[in-house]
Amino acid sequence: MITTTVADYLWRNISNLGVKTVFGLPGITTLPAMEAMRQLGAPEFVVTRHEQCAGHMADATARLGAKLGVLLVDLGPGLANTLTSALAASRDSSPLLILAGQEHQSLIGREVWHEMPEITVFSPMLKFCERVESAEAFPRLLDQALRFAMSGRKGPVLLSVPKNIWEQEVRSPLKPFAAGFLPSPGEAAMVKTVSLLRKSRRPVVVAGGGGRNPEASKAIRAMCERWNLPVVTSPNGRGALSEEHPLCLGHAGRFGQVHASRTLAEADLILSLGCRLDDLTTHNWSLLNPDQTVIQVDIEATMIAQNWPVDLAIVSDAGAFAKKLEEGFEAPLTAFWDLRSRSADRRKERNKFYAIDDEVAVKPQAVMKALETFVGDDHTVVMGGGRFQQFAGEWLVRRSENFFYAANSGTVGFALSAAIGAAITSPERQVICVLGDGDFTMHCQELETAVRTKANVKIVILNDFAYGAMKARQVFSYGTEYGNADFAALAKSFGAEGRRISKGNDIKETVRWLLETSGPALIDVHIDLTENRSLLYGHDIGQKEPASVTKT
Repeated sequence: MITTTVADYLWRNISNLGVKTVFGLPGITTLPAMEAMRQLGAPEFVVTRHEQCAGHMADATARLGAKLGVLLVDLGPGLANTLTSALAASRDSSPLLILAGQEHQSLIGREVWHEMPEITVFSPMLKFCERVESAEAFPRLLDQALRFAMSGRKGPVLLSVPKNIWEQEVRSPLKPFAAGFLPSPGEAAMVKTVSLLRKSRRPVVVAGGGGRNPEASKAIRAMCERWNLPVVTSPNGRGALSEEHPLCLGHAGRFGQVHASRTLAEADLILSLGCRLDDLTTHNWSLLNPDQTVIQVDIEATMIAQNWPVDLAIVSDAGAFAKKLEEGFEAPLTAFWDLRSRSADRRKERNKFYAIDDEVAVKPQAVMKALETFVGDDHTVVMGGGRFQQFAGEWLVRRSENFFYAANSGTVGFALSAAIGAAITSPERQVICVLGDGDFTMHCQELETAVRTKANVKIVILNDFAYGAMKARQVFSYGTEYGNADFAALAKSFGAEGRRISKGNDIKETVRWLLETSGPALIDVHIDLTENRSLLYGHDIGQKEPASVTKT
């Protein structure tokens, strides 16, 4: 029997999962855990300037393919600061382990300094939330936490550890985490699916976050090509099928593409793969109708029919389902609708939109076009929240790792930290953060983290000196405008590189400089405040009525 401490047992298990980096802030209740990490030499601890930012950085590592994101924080206010990052991870199904220190067990419940009811506060938002009561219980609780975080619909979990427990002995063998097998559909479910598909004439696949991992994406592509099925995605499912693929119509719904939304509305059968058919994807369910046949495939049974009634419910991994349909069944001889020309039209309209330029005024879409022109294949764009999404959101997503944002929580303040986390843990990738000035100033102090860790992150601030999304919705501007610092100078004060773009003629040269600069760098883009064109469906920023969609 191996004897070790709780802290040592924790970090050895975390390292065995391939986790290389833990993010967080030091605290009195976590110092023993940090010392154990130092002595072991793994994982690496990256100290940030705010606990919410640490959470977003850890979240980003999971979105880029790590099995798990991990953060370590102190009790009370430190832990409370992670609530927003827990929300973002929960809504986008990102596996995140929050490790929180807690007061000595003899003091808990006496309202001592920094104490908070962490289980009561966090439980409604997390998949698993427990306080460790003994060293003996720790291995079991850790295994449970990891299983909840990385199984089914993935998501955030919390383990709260009293400070007197970290150095207590654990008498338990250090076993590798036993990952569960992914659920696969039964034969009867597949036969029924094929029967419904063969009766349809206008089927569409809706790929959600459950289709983003490489294996699922590969299977979905093979299935759709064999069956000639058009695909739309949820905002969180972008990249499940390359948006360059002739069968892909883009992402549907509110802030989605018109062609994708039109396709969803006109479909007579919806095959939902790892998608909740939520308000964003369906534009408050206006793109669905009772006459459509709905087959919902989800790895989590509780997600099925959560938002819309279904005709066939299948508990399965999206990739496993797609592989069975592609390999085990022949496509019908009668052709489904062919939307390749519609897909081509979408790409043409997008390219025309991105070609808008001006020698004097700085058009946001011209900045995005320049980024797209000079960026390498192995890139990740992390998008923030705000009005600028109508320009940045048109980025052509070829693979799921090319693009992500806090899609389902709409968290403003996510992008900068997430991009820094992505650059720290994936230094081989070209990481670009595109966000607004309001978003940037929420957590701009993390520029110091980027400089200290030599994170090769490139920051593009589309600056309109306002909370632009709210300002555009007002008849008269009230409570939305403010002044800004010189962001280029601010970047330099932290030790990063920085430049400003204030003329259209400067866009290409400055963007090329940004991408070729080594280390963290920033461009402060003073965009044309009158530019408000958009291709997005349901776009309500300065456009009060959603783009029209014809239903048949």
